[in-house]
Amino acid sequence: MKLRLIGVLTILVLSVSATAVPVSAAVKAGAKCKVVGQIKVKKNKEFTCIAKGKKLVWRKEAKVVTASGVKDNASEKENSSDSAQKPVVIPTIKAKSFASGITSNELLAWTKAAIAEMKNPPTSFLSLIWPIGVPLDDEPDPGVFGGDPFAEHSDILSASEIKDVSNYFRTWQTSLVANAANGCEQSAADLSEGADRVERWIKGAANVATAPDPCFNARAVTMAWTAEQSKYTAKTTFFHEAYHGLSNYLLAQCSPILKIDEDKMNYMRWFAEGTADYFGHYMAAKNEGRTDHKQRLLARFHTSLITEPNMKLDSNTYPQAAAMILMMERGLITEEKLVNGSYFNDCKWINTFDPANQNMKYIFNNFSKIKYSGGVYSYTDSAING
Repeated sequence: MKLRLIGVLTILVLSVSATAVPVSAAVKAGAKCKVVGQIKVKKNKEFTCIAKGKKLVWRKEAKVVTASGVKDNASEKENSSDSAQKPVVIPTIKAKSFASGITSNELLAWTKAAIAEMKNPPTSFLSLIWPIGVPLDDEPDPGVFGGDPFAEHSDILSASEIKDVSNYFRTWQTSLVANAANGCEQSAADLSEGADRVERWIKGAANVATAPDPCFNARAVTMAWTAEQSKYTAKTTFFHEAYHGLSNYLLAQCSPILKIDEDKMNYMRWFAEGTADYFGHYMAAKNEGRTDHKQRLLARFHTSLITEPNMKLDSNTYPQAAAMILMMERGLITEEKLVNGSYFNDCKWINTFDPANQNMKYIFNNFSKIKYSGGVYSYTDSAING
């Protein structure tokens, strides 16, 4: 399990973006392929071209599902690939809340809402929330959590309830390898080891909010709801992490494809975090029937600038989410493509939004030019039109 720890500890992950094309030559799981993300259909089976180490190979996916049900579409696609219907993979969604104040049904609704926004949802997704108390001290306790920089909190759940939380995640994760559609490259032993790691967080009452990626098409959100967080904060944090879990190609997935060490691409985390935080507030607003997410994001950042006027764009999600709005105003991105995860359907985003590019240099130099006038927060005309 690969985890990226930033702020409330986030991660990244997920599925492949591509339209199915007809089989023009024999393909089978493990055979060589040429284009990452390409999908071929053979009878009622999908094969996706993925990066495995330094090789590109075919991976067998789920059955092809159309609006009329599971069927063999190979012959139809061979005769008319242009008019071929894109396969729809019905994801397996599970959600469990052990926290009073957020029901499992409510969490399931949040999960389904996030997945519904995406162009390419995973084949399996788990959302898991449990409550923890107050911090036991002011410093992270990596020694307690196997090197992960979380802080211990007091327990709210009983010992048996904590065991139930751990077992719920372990059962989900260790069962993934049995389903080829999940695209698991980890062994059963590796999946069990990953579950051990999450179990340490749960038993130690860690202030964790992450999106584990045990398999390419199987993702999760695991989140401890602290006693200090409001329900609104818990909701935005959940949607933030869900976005990471629903993103196809983030740094962990692009690293082997681009043959660049993931740590050497940390300069791109600003865009991954900014989009996720924007999505978190967008979805929370949508869930509550509001459309003021941009105002809230700009107000939050504007207020933070009062006490920290020299804040850098790559410092935290406050400026990063606000910068998404400036990029929209300047026509560099659209809200539609941000929300549906399109920017992470491949690895092109790493070059497109590289801070060294001229358009991104402008954003880095002007992201803090926010004004408040007539009760409205906005970017200045010079920031938008300069």
